[in-house]
Amino acid sequence: MADSDRQGFKPYKTYKAGRGKRRALDDELAGARPARPPKRRQPDPQGESPRADGQGGDKGYQVYGAPSAAGRGDSRPIGQKQPGGAPGTSKRRRRFRWWHVPVALFLLLVVAGVVVTVLAWPGYQKFARSVEAANRRLDKVSGANVHVDHNVRAQLTADNGWIWRKGTTLLLFGMDSKAGEPARSDTIMLMRFNPGTHTINQLSIPRDTYVPVPGQGNTKINEAMFWGGPSMAIETIKQYLGIDVNHVMVVNFTGFPRLVDAIGGVDLYVPKTISTIAGKFGRPVTFTKGMHHFNGKYAMLYVRIRHADDDFHRAARQQAFVQALVKKIATPSNVTKLPEIGKRFMSGVATDLSANQIIELAYLKWRSSGGKKLVMAGAPTWINGGAYVLPPSQAARQKMVQQFLTH
Repeated sequence: MADSDRQGFKPYKTYKAGRGKRRALDDELAGARPARPPKRRQPDPQGESPRADGQGGDKGYQVYGAPSAAGRGDSRPIGQKQPGGAPGTSKRRRRFRWWHVPVALFLLLVVAGVVVTVLAWPGYQKFARSVEAANRRLDKVSGANVHVDHNVRAQLTADNGWIWRKGTTLLLFGMDSKAGEPARSDTIMLMRFNPGTHTINQLSIPRDTYVPVPGQGNTKINEAMFWGGPSMAIETIKQYLGIDVNHVMVVNFTGFPRLVDAIGGVDLYVPKTISTIAGKFGRPVTFTKGMHHFNGKYAMLYVRIRHADDDFHRAARQQAFVQALVKKIATPSNVTKLPEIGKRFMSGVATDLSANQIIELAYLKWRSSGGKKLVMAGAPTWINGGAYVLPPSQAARQKMVQQFLTH
């Protein structure tokens, strides 16, 4: 041990900043320019070799660089490159760049998208096949008048671009009949999807509304489906409201309970206590005010309650349930249930919508934050012993249609 260590002194000198003129040596010590390796001294003529620790010569400081030859395992001078161009010194830590974050997120999303596509593709194909069967079924829904043209798509107006960007108007019919038999539309509801405002407006038409039906004169609006199928029903509603319809979906109520069960039921708030009769034996069923979890059986009973109040309250109940139902279908957890939804529900549906368009509607519902719920109410009356609803005035209808179409 050196005498300085034994006496408590440090084995190096401490240099403090001064006010003298700045030299190249100061820049090197401050890191402003790279340090230069010490010059190799020529052997002393008297036989004295240069010092390996860099303290030799006339410099008054010690150079702290790479480990010595003994520590590195070689005898290359500091800064000399290894064979192949690799520097002998340790690599510098790469600096963090701000654009690393979006690039990493983008790559992560791409990988996640590929994984989801691979996992969901078989289920999507099964769902798409069910939708294709529902497309073929649309023109087969006929009415009692066999001479009516059943080209449903001729009554529809093409969308103005992608649904998820431009929006669309869907006409929904609810029916309760055996396959292939004429039936009246028990539910008539239009839905307007507005991507710009993330809203979905609903407009219900009471089934007993007294309107002109092509070839049948003035009668109940639900008679249009019975006489001419979806084609005549769409034509009747277009004339009554003066609007275009982009898509149609005819839902047989026999498939409705299966859909509710396929998505695990629907939670809905019942605004008032109401009762109905169920089954061929007339069993009374009461829905008390408050939150309810509906399975398929009780959902069917609730949306079809008719004689407890009137068609206007009935339409409001159907709107509320459809909103809760679509919201439940659009949840991400139900993406994996698409095959089951297609199997249980689409078997009772006839529609012109494609599988991709249905997914677009589900996406719009997932992003929606509400919307208007309208009922084209009129004055109840009796005509020739039958219950009817007289339509509101032309001005009142136009005002409500404008509310339905606006965001």
